Amino acid sequence: MQGAKCSTMVFIPHLSLCLVFATTGCRSWSSGPAFVGSAVNVTVSEGKHAFLPCRVSNLGDKSVTWLKRRSLHIITAGLLTYSPDDRYRVLHPAQSEEWTLHIRTVQAGDSGWYECQVNSDPKITRPVYLIVQDKSHTDPYYTHELEMPRNGTSVQMAGASEVHIQRGSVLSMACTVDHTDQEGPRSVVWYHGATRIRYDDPRGGIAIKTEKTAQRTVSRLMLSGVSPEDSGRYTCRPETGGTAAVTVHVQSGQQHQAAVQQSGHSASRPSLILLVWSLSHLLPRPST
Repeated sequence: MQGAKCSTMVFIPHLSLCLVFATTGCRSWSSGPAFVGSAVNVTVSEGKHAFLPCRVSNLGDKSVTWLKRRSLHIITAGLLTYSPDDRYRVLHPAQSEEWTLHIRTVQAGDSGWYECQVNSDPKITRPVYLIVQDKSHTDPYYTHELEMPRNGTSVQMAGASEVHIQRGSVLSMACTVDHTDQEGPRSVVWYHGATRIRYDDPRGGIAIKTEKTAQRTVSRLMLSGVSPEDSGRYTCRPETGGTAAVTVHVQSGQQHQAAVQQSGHSASRPSLILLVWSLSHLLPRPST
C-alpha cells in the first residue's frame, strides 16, 4: 500500500545489536482476484426473478463481466448493462464483493449456463446454471388439458366443484368412473395442480383407495391435517381417459364458516377419521 511504513530488521554479526529501520513506499504483496464460495445452480419458476450469485475477493482494478455461455454475448461489464434486454442488471452494493446478476420475469429461454468472468491474467471464470421451471409445475391451481374419455367412459367428482374447508381438518374426495361398455381402468391417478399425488409423499397423511365393480370404479383420496398449502385444484385421471376436478380452499378460523355452509363440508378431527377410514378399507369384511 502506497505510503505505508515497513520495518526492516538487520542483524550485525559479532555485535549484540538489532537495528530497526522504518521506510516508506512499501508495497503490499496480496494474491489476485479469486471467487468466494463454490459454484451453484439456481432454480426459479417462470415469471419470477432470478439472482445469479458471483462473489469476488481481491478484485483490485479488475472488472467483473457476466455473459451467457450459449451465445457468448456480454450481458454486463462492471456496473454497466450491455444487453438490449432490459430485464438484466448487476447488483453490486458499494464496497462489497458481490456481483449478482438479476434477471426479472425469467422465461423458459433464459435457462442455461451463465459465466461470471474476471479480466485478470490469467482470466478466471465461475459458471452458474439457471433452471427455469414451467410455472404449471408449481401452480396448485393448474388445469390439466381436457382429455375425452374413451369407449363411453364417464368421469365425475362427487360433491361440489368448489370446496371450502377449515385448516387442520380432513379433506375427502371421491372420483367415480362409469364404464358400462368396457372393462374399468386399471388405475386412477390423482394430481394437486400439475403434481402427481402419491400415498408415500413426504407430506404424510395421504390415503388413496380404489374400489371396482363390473360397471363402476371409485377412487377416494383423503388428506389429513390440511393447511393453506393444500389449497388448489385436485384432478383425477383414470387410465382409460377423461378427467374430473374440484377446487379446494383451505381457510382458517371464522373466515371459513360461511364458505363451509355453501360447500356442505365441515371440519373434523383428522387423525381419528383418517385412521377409521383406512381401517375400514383394510380389514376384511364379514362374510354373509
